[in-house]
Amino acid sequence: MDTTLTFATWTAALTARGFTVLPSSHAVPVELWLRTPIRGGGNEVLHLRARGTSVTLRRYSATALAGLILRSECDCEEHRTAGAATRVALMPGAVALAEAVYDGTAEEGWVGHTAGLLGVPTAAALFERLLDELTEKTSTRVA
Repeated sequence: MDTTLTFATWTAALTARGFTVLPSSHAVPVELWLRTPIRGGGNEVLHLRARGTSVTLRRYSATALAGLILRSECDCEEHRTAGAATRVALMPGAVALAEAVYDGTAEEGWVGHTAGLLGVPTAAALFERLLDELTEKTSTRVA
């Protein structure tokens, strides 16, 4: 993976592949919310999260997702006109359809909060690996 990869170029590349990058995605610590490409028959949400000593990719039904509108405390006309921010959240009780986990402790001896310090190139490579694992689990379950 190219070491000059930034969060913006990574998310642009994912968008070019048909994913929709959702609000609340951020680079540090890596957290990525994606809608799967519709052309692939997908109407699902992927959530990549790097915390502690692991990186987890979960797949949810799109109906498990909610968009919370965040408004300023004053809720004055100036702030309303400027637009409200939206934060992606899972509905209470949402259960992942599938999950793939990279155990950094077992694979590389990570301790503490190593996953939270991952750079974008490493996170992007782990996303591809975990996405392949999710695809394999889905294919195996369907077959």
